[in-house]
Amino acid sequence: MEGNTTKASQADYYDHEVEDPEFEINRPHGESRLYSYLMDFKFERVINLLGQSLQGSNVLVSCCGSGMDAEYLARCGARVVAMDISGGCLGRARVRADRYGVDYILVRGDAENLPFSDSSFDYAFVHDGLHHLPEPERAIREMARVARRGILITEPADAKLTKLMIGSRVMKPYEEAGNYVIRFDAHRLESLCRDLGFDHISSSRYLVKYGHPPGSWWRRLDASPIFDLSRAAFWVLGVTFFGRWGNKIAFVAERSQLGTRAAG
Repeated sequence: MEGNTTKASQADYYDHEVEDPEFEINRPHGESRLYSYLMDFKFERVINLLGQSLQGSNVLVSCCGSGMDAEYLARCGARVVAMDISGGCLGRARVRADRYGVDYILVRGDAENLPFSDSSFDYAFVHDGLHHLPEPERAIREMARVARRGILITEPADAKLTKLMIGSRVMKPYEEAGNYVIRFDAHRLESLCRDLGFDHISSSRYLVKYGHPPGSWWRRLDASPIFDLSRAAFWVLGVTFFGRWGNKIAFVAERSQLGTRAAG
């Protein structure tokens, strides 16, 4: 019952209380160069872990929000079904598709109880959606159930730095939508996914921070060489030196033998 109440509250927030719908529809289009670069990086990081093209693959985007990841995947040549519990999110995703000339199917549904049969897709993808859910492990099991080949996850990581910032009250443990931000550990994800029949696991962490939406001052970084320096600083600090302790995780689980799936 509590989980259903939480889901209803989340859906209501994204249906009626999103402060900047145009930002949600457009991002990263029209944003600063660095913000756009970081959104591209997050997507490419998890795709690179997969190590193969998604061209022609059937992909489910769970917790699709306003369609940014569905657009990315469609531009990679995937056949995309984008699902969210919020009708408001789906409406914005529909506007995005029309505005930017991309094609994906939109479905309203619950990530913890996916309305699809077993092995309906080649892959299931989620970006910053699991941490909203009452039972994210159940959602991962559902992704594993409907995905024949693999699942791709990019979410907040269970990082000591984040805990320190929350403990110091620099960051809040809750988002504006009211949900507690659940953070993920690669070892725990790997254990779960191996139990679900995945035998090829890869993950990567990195350190990054941006506003939602980013502050207007980010546009001061657009001009070269300032943008080039900012991008290099992110790579040196956020990926190379401090990445292993980073606050974001990209995670991919694949099956080497198709058709084998553990009971969920």
